[in-house]
Amino acid sequence: MRDQLRPVLAAVLALVFPGLGHLVLRRWGRALLWHLTIVGGGVALLAFYDVDAGSSVLTPAEAADAAAALPTEVTLPVALLYVLSSIDAYVVGRADVAERNRVDATAEAVRRRAASADDEGPVAGSPVTEITSEDDETLQVECPNCGKETDAELDFCHWCTEPLPWNESE
Repeated sequence: MRDQLRPVLAAVLALVFPGLGHLVLRRWGRALLWHLTIVGGGVALLAFYDVDAGSSVLTPAEAADAAAALPTEVTLPVALLYVLSSIDAYVVGRADVAERNRVDATAEAVRRRAASADDEGPVAGSPVTEITSEDDETLQVECPNCGKETDAELDFCHWCTEPLPWNESE
């Protein structure tokens, strides 16, 4: 349940403050990029349309009146950037959840294959080195990082060179 709410929370926080939704997802570069884009774009539009930003501290009622007085050419692009930032935070959050689920499923499949293998026990170095098919070929498992099939005996994916999840416990 928590994984399903994380993308929604990131999208809502991205609407509240530029980049905050990406910070929750621990995407530091994206958070900084969205923050600088929205704030910088807003400042550039205010300067381009010669809108007086006002240097005094405003009460909330005065701030609302000042925001209503802004031209549409300024508010519409900034609002669009906020919405795009929120959509991006949601999509990135969903991708993170899908990736985490794929890694968990791959690790569970490897554990099940290891449990159904012969009772001789695995050879040191890899918990799945004894897994073979009927033809005495080593079984292929899917890499959780790139999705390509790799040899179960290896400690890393030979396609993307990332360590495989069952090797990290050693």
